[in-house]
Amino acid sequence: MFVVKKSEHNPILIPDRDHYWEEFATFNLCTVRHNKKIYGLYRAISAIDPLQNPRQVSIVGVGESKDGTHFKNRVPFITPKEEWEKFGCEDPRVTFFEGKFYTFYTALSKYPFNALGIKVAVAISSNLKKVDKRHLVTPFNAKAMTLFPKRINGKIVVMFS
Repeated sequence: MFVVKKSEHNPILIPDRDHYWEEFATFNLCTVRHNKKIYGLYRAISAIDPLQNPRQVSIVGVGESKDGTHFKNRVPFITPKEEWEKFGCEDPRVTFFEGKFYTFYTALSKYPFNALGIKVAVAISSNLKKVDKRHLVTPFNAKAMTLFPKRINGKIVVMFS
């Protein structure tokens, strides 16, 4: 058993007003430790653009930390590129598995948002600097998925909702 202690450094992430892509909000941080660094992936909401519909877009940002509470070098990581995510990429869940980073995220394809346009996608990366591949995972409505970091009885295991 282990005890989880609430961080005294709250909030861990705040929007950066110098970054248009995360000016409005930053939240839903998930972390992965790799090569003595902690990477934080999170949902970022852009500044309001009255000429855009919807007026704001969610993307997945990434930052680096040594202590898990102070994230630097924050940059966009997963941005809408495909038809099935054109209205936003949200709520990342990252796992380092067999030499690659697998980031499952919510992909939004319809606006106004509705169940038919909310699906799970995956971005695969070798370094969390750029996305090497991305795929739609669920052709049906789903909101979240995560990959176990090791095979169980030789099988790849995920959980999703």
